[in-house]
Amino acid sequence: MEITDVRVFPVNINGSLVKAYATVTFDDAFVIREMRVVEGKNGTFLSMPARRKRNGNYQDICFPISTKLRDLIENEVLEKFNELLETA
Repeated sequence: MEITDVRVFPVNINGSLVKAYATVTFDDAFVIREMRVVEGKNGTFLSMPARRKRNGNYQDICFPISTKLRDLIENEVLEKFNELLETA
């Protein structure tokens, strides 16, 4: 599986830990939207799309099963996010 497009949309909401939203395209055939770049206690990380369940907890809608694919996606998105910060 190859990442063919990464789009990052920075947001500036005071007090929010969400720094940007991202869209990733795989093999020019499959898209995942609404991933979030989040500023956490241990640095910036990528959060997968999630929805709130009836009990108030959140559950990821889609997510990579392998660590290798998760790292690939996160590295690509954070690299694009950092490029946008440098040019701003």
